[in-house]
Amino acid sequence: MNELPTIVPYDPDEAPSGKRRGRIADGWNLAVIVISLLAVLPVGALLWKATGDTSGIWQHLLQNVLPQSAGVTAILLVGVGISVFLTGSITAWLVNRYDFPLRGFVRWGLVLPLAIPTYLAAYTYTEFLDFTGPVQTLVRAAGGFQSARDYWFPDIRSTTGAILLLGVVLFPYVYLPASLSFGMQGRSMIDVARVLGAGPFKLFWRVAVPAARPAITVGVMLAMMETLNDIGAVEHLGVRTLTFSVFDTWLNRSSLAGAAQISLMLLLVVALLVHVERRMRRERAFSDSRHKPEMEAPIKLRGIRAYVASAICLAPIIFGFVIPAGQMIAFVQA
Repeated sequence: MNELPTIVPYDPDEAPSGKRRGRIADGWNLAVIVISLLAVLPVGALLWKATGDTSGIWQHLLQNVLPQSAGVTAILLVGVGISVFLTGSITAWLVNRYDFPLRGFVRWGLVLPLAIPTYLAAYTYTEFLDFTGPVQTLVRAAGGFQSARDYWFPDIRSTTGAILLLGVVLFPYVYLPASLSFGMQGRSMIDVARVLGAGPFKLFWRVAVPAARPAITVGVMLAMMETLNDIGAVEHLGVRTLTFSVFDTWLNRSSLAGAAQISLMLLLVVALLVHVERRMRRERAFSDSRHKPEMEAPIKLRGIRAYVASAICLAPIIFGFVIPAGQMIAFVQA
């Protein structure tokens, strides 16, 4: 009597294609592990260097350096955060909500300041606003002044100057996600707000901004982390931040361990910013990607309102791109 053949269950991993897929998956896993290790290595190096001998430098840092640097850094972060929030969200709302002269140009032109590095913007603006620069030369000519003692002129080499300068360069971090979020807000939400009596300002501040808060928060946090990471602009402007203290402790005080410890403090600040951003974004997504909302055509502005909207959107482009780029061209031609 013939025996029945043994039926072996099909195993997809035994098939050539299954083995190939398994090898590809293993390769991707290995690549992810290697990339993760490369990302963690600098933090590991900081931890290792931070265990070195500080030779009592922390007493000097705590008494003379860190309190002032931490305070200046906090003021700078808050100031830049407010600046980029206002500039980025207002310009994004105007571009998406209204139709005015040069709207097509400013829609993409508001991204141009990202092409200017912060340290180049700081250098060009100090020359542009210096005593021998074109602005003060024009002021002296118009007022008949002979020397700097004859008139008052704001000093860009200050914390306020750094806030304004970094704000006009970094605001596209907010403009881009805010513009995308405002563009996805449907007509129904705006109509409901209108029925409830919301005017143009309340519609922006009480409806559109809260709905776009996840996107705006991401942009503000990116700008703040870029500010925290900056060294060239703040050093040129004479603003002593924690990042500047890292270089000062390392190079001028020859304490690599102390610099590494301050760097770990900065990492904690970055981790705190990321945590705050995630907490603010949690369950705050108001748009539903499964249903494309009905969009409302931009409102046509006329008269003085149209020119005011154009001026508001052109000002960040002029201060964040045109002036620094023009000053650099003047340097090349000089």
